[in-house]
Amino acid sequence: MASRNRSKVAPKEQNAWNVPVQPKPDPIGGKSRKPATSKGAITTTSETCQSGSKIPLPTNSSVSSIMLKKSQEKFNQVQRQHVETAKKYAVEYVSSEEEEEQNEANGEETGANDAATKNILGEVLKNYHGIETDVGKTEEYLQNLLESRNAVCLICIETVKRADRIWSCTACYTFFHLMCIQRWANDSMSMKRINHEQQEGYYNNRGEYIPKPALNVHWDCPKCRREYEPENIPRHYECFCGKEREPSAHPWLIPHSCGEPCAKKLAPACGHTCRLLCHPGPCPPCPQTVNVSCRCGSSPVKTIRCAQKTWTCTKKCKRKLICGIHECGAQCHDPSQCPPCQSRSKQACLCGAQSKEVNCHESRWQCGTVCNKPFPCGLHRCEQICHAGPCGPCPLGLPRSCPCGKSETRAASCSERIGTCGDTCEKVLACGKHLCPERCHQGACGDCLEMVPKVCRCGSTKKPIVCHREAICEGRCKRMRSCGKHQCNRKCCEGQCQPCDKVCGKTLPCGKHKCSSLCHQGPCYPCNQKSSVKCRCGGTVVEVACGRERKANAPKCKLPCRTASKCHHPNTHSCHTGECPPCTLPCGEPNDTTNCEHPCRAKCHDAVRVVTRDKNFKPVGPWDVPRETVEVKTLPHPPCNVKVPVMCLGGHETADWPCSNSKPSSCGRPCGRLLKCGVHRCPLPCHKVTHRATTTQDSRCEPCSTGCTIARPEGCIHPCTLRCHKPPCDPCLVSIKAHCYCGLTQVFYKCHEFYPAGMEEKTQEELAELNRRRESFLSCGQKCIKNFPCGHRCTSICHPGRCPNPDQCSKKVKASCKCGHRKVEVSCKVARTTPTLDCDQQCEAILAQKQEEQERKEREAREQEELRNQRELQEYERKFNKRKPRERKRHQVQEEERGRHWAVYVAPVVAVLIGVGLYYCLFLQ
Repeated sequence: MASRNRSKVAPKEQNAWNVPVQPKPDPIGGKSRKPATSKGAITTTSETCQSGSKIPLPTNSSVSSIMLKKSQEKFNQVQRQHVETAKKYAVEYVSSEEEEEQNEANGEETGANDAATKNILGEVLKNYHGIETDVGKTEEYLQNLLESRNAVCLICIETVKRADRIWSCTACYTFFHLMCIQRWANDSMSMKRINHEQQEGYYNNRGEYIPKPALNVHWDCPKCRREYEPENIPRHYECFCGKEREPSAHPWLIPHSCGEPCAKKLAPACGHTCRLLCHPGPCPPCPQTVNVSCRCGSSPVKTIRCAQKTWTCTKKCKRKLICGIHECGAQCHDPSQCPPCQSRSKQACLCGAQSKEVNCHESRWQCGTVCNKPFPCGLHRCEQICHAGPCGPCPLGLPRSCPCGKSETRAASCSERIGTCGDTCEKVLACGKHLCPERCHQGACGDCLEMVPKVCRCGSTKKPIVCHREAICEGRCKRMRSCGKHQCNRKCCEGQCQPCDKVCGKTLPCGKHKCSSLCHQGPCYPCNQKSSVKCRCGGTVVEVACGRERKANAPKCKLPCRTASKCHHPNTHSCHTGECPPCTLPCGEPNDTTNCEHPCRAKCHDAVRVVTRDKNFKPVGPWDVPRETVEVKTLPHPPCNVKVPVMCLGGHETADWPCSNSKPSSCGRPCGRLLKCGVHRCPLPCHKVTHRATTTQDSRCEPCSTGCTIARPEGCIHPCTLRCHKPPCDPCLVSIKAHCYCGLTQVFYKCHEFYPAGMEEKTQEELAELNRRRESFLSCGQKCIKNFPCGHRCTSICHPGRCPNPDQCSKKVKASCKCGHRKVEVSCKVARTTPTLDCDQQCEAILAQKQEEQERKEREAREQEELRNQRELQEYERKFNKRKPRERKRHQVQEEERGRHWAVYVAPVVAVLIGVGLYYCLFLQ
């Protein structure tokens, strides 16, 4: 062990989350055992390759020489690939002991990175002006990533380096190599597709075909198991905020960040965005301030942080609770979130049988006893549990049917019992195919006993069996389960094999734990256990992913270090591993490099570790590396970086430049001097000019070469064809073709006639005249094809909008009176105002004649009704009044009847004679 030389071991790449520091020396000793062993192994392999080893040739003469030649070439190609792989492994291989010692050497410079880490954190958090407790978790998360090697890809269990292309989970913010997560996602979806293809549809015990379930493919995060869709597989390497693709590695920024503001929307959504620079992990709470009142709204407005959303005052709520009697009395809260009333009072149950003291919000309660109130029938009682309101009618008095439901009847009373009808039951049995063969019966039907041919679940056997039983054969399923290792072995399996219930038990990549998941295909999930790593003194402990103990740096310990400083500053620092870190204080001595009056503000450089390599080193093989020499030197002062004001070449601004480079230069802004055209300005970037204070064109400015950029009148879309000039432009002479208002004809007009210049300066009369001229341009001069609301065609010339004067339509329409006897033709506008005509004397005479006819019919109907009633009365007296009337009365009735009959015959004769006399007197004279 003492003769091992670690200087020839390939240097490990620097920690991905540490700021760049100067390289570290390796202990110088004897020869390295690993490279020598690897070199010997490779030499043996090379000798074997050079010796021309061949595969044993078959002695059968029937094998052609072409097949032997192809086999030999394939064997040589595979052998060369193995040799190249062995060389590569020998160069990159480092044992765990070497890695451990190298980590100890790396620990010597952890203190040197403290200042750089603080600078990076300060740049990221400089725009955050919130409470320190809100940003504390984010700052601690970033500091742990910068100072330890916790950034580990859980798929390949390798450190995520600064230059690696990564992907970060949006739920747990864990980093993975981009290639690893792509391979993980594709493998996961491939396994699910293979398992879905192996599944098959099956027939259930009813003979129905059950298809296999639909394919639902997604992939999960290896750590938090967040589900992602196939289209969410990362295809590109992006920074944490997603603004920049393929971000470059900057030594003074957080790795894999773009250095721009994050600008992600904060959660919960408040309308503000994150002000930190592009960073990993969650965004801190919103630091903005808002003016809001308290939760109950009774206090004045107060300024609070947006992340807090609301605040609570000390006043008591005075709102009435749901009971309407008591007040809330709780401390400030939202108006709709008053707690239930906790006051107690004596309340009766829903049925009123019992009473007890309950809370006000529980005033409606059930006692749990049966109501037992009599129904209106008086024979039965209510069997419901305590309820409110009336019990309703007796359920036995409603229409009922026999048990099979074929005969429905309404019982004479609710006490009458409805029996069976005697017919066959014929209810559908549980099988859904056959009917019950028994007579109408009480209770549920039995099992179906029909013998039907059935196919077993696996489909290999068919035999007659009772309908309510499932057909199962004795065959065992030989299919492989989802794990691909064990057989199903289920009796009469229908094709839907159960998942494997055995534990995987494979050793995980960490080498300490075993997979506790059920037996599965493909790689196991990464180990989710944690291991602890301690500092040198053992006072600080951090947790890292299981299996990463040796590759993780020792945690930062805050206990003081007792080693004295090597420079002129009192360098006090915390506990660390290896040598003390270099001094991080400013030098403070006069700068003899720039020879200015500013003191040196660079980091102390009295004792700096400098690593040099031998330029004349000639490696024996690819596994041999040059020797490195480490020396502690005092470096010269760097150039002075004190900011001094310097004006740019064009005189636009005065910026602060480092003292060592304080000379005028271009600021990059456009020159902006007004050119001779009087419209444009010089587009060149800031350049040297004769007089910096002038604002007009200089001899070094670029002359104007653009076209006219004056805004055209509103509505005109045609550019000016002249060169750059002062306003105004010539009128636009482009001819425009458009459809008229009615859409039947195309009209043409000049652009400047329709969109003249100076629209903003025109008066109301000029604008009205312009609108009339535009309407005349778009009108074809023909008759409008639109119809009025009344249905007649418009009489105006082609016009925009609705047709004018729709109420003045003069078309002839027919109008009639209410009785329909009188009909005339009038104009449409008159018909709308007076839709009906007044009836004349002839209409009234016709109406009177109809009314007289109706009265005559009603009079005759009354006379017939009286005659019928008189006959019924006489018939009634003849049947029920057996007592003979007196003679005197009978004679009187007969005389009255004779007198009435005589009047009936004489009256019409007299009327006819009078009518004949009047006719002769009036018409014959």
